[in-house]
Amino acid sequence: MSDRLTNEAEGHELVITNVQRYSLHDGGGIRTVLFVKGCPFRCPWCCNPEALDPEPQVQYTERLCIHCSPQGADGLCSKGCDECPTGAKRLVGERRTIPDLVAEIVRDAAFYEESGGGMTLSGGECLADAGRQELARELLCACHEEGVGTAVETTLAVPLANPGGLVAACDEFLVDFKIADRATSLEVTGIDPTVRDENHRRILALGARVVARMPIIPGFTDSHENVEGNIRVLLELGIGRADVLPFHQLGESKYDSVGRAYALRGMPQLTDDDVAWIVDALETRGIRVVVHGE
Repeated sequence: MSDRLTNEAEGHELVITNVQRYSLHDGGGIRTVLFVKGCPFRCPWCCNPEALDPEPQVQYTERLCIHCSPQGADGLCSKGCDECPTGAKRLVGERRTIPDLVAEIVRDAAFYEESGGGMTLSGGECLADAGRQELARELLCACHEEGVGTAVETTLAVPLANPGGLVAACDEFLVDFKIADRATSLEVTGIDPTVRDENHRRILALGARVVARMPIIPGFTDSHENVEGNIRVLLELGIGRADVLPFHQLGESKYDSVGRAYALRGMPQLTDDDVAWIVDALETRGIRVVVHGE
């Protein structure tokens, strides 16, 4: 996968699945969130399965299909994505240049200024390798030049080629704290928390602002042992704010459309009351908490 991601950087383009305007939970204020396609990790609860593969791909939503043409060899209708009248079959992932993306981002500059918002780079894993990190840095710098604030949503569990460059270009890092135990995390998600924490030490020493993102997933991250393990790391690193993100099913319907199995299908969503004890555990330790993020 890394070779394909590197090829993306060589072309000076990012593969973007979605540009989400007027977002309120990805870094403060009104934001435009760019979802970069491609992730080396496989969290069973991922809500963006269309962003896992780094290449553009066909997404098929059966409920939208009116069966206006015969099926092709792939089991889908034989029409191209651009010919589908209902959007049931569409290409997910568009190659975009940095200037093109910045031009779209600055359209909402007035909203960022009024609300203290800006642009957030998400994914997928938007820092998946050195080439993508350089593209991310270029995009973040270009936004700064236009007076737009910046944030990055990341696992931070990848080798950082130029941490100083990223810190200089990024106003806020929103970093995942999922499974605290290293062996379990590697087995379930592929994420190595020791890599993440070493990267934290490097960027914090460079003056980075970090917010911990704690997705609370039943059976995976919601145990007292796991929550306490994550809190211990936050205190050790000196991270003073955590966003607690109760499990939701917003991504459930996407799995069938991209041909992926979903292990958490039908699992009940969590309410704010379900995570109240986690909020209390964090606040008792002096960590500021925002449920759902801001």
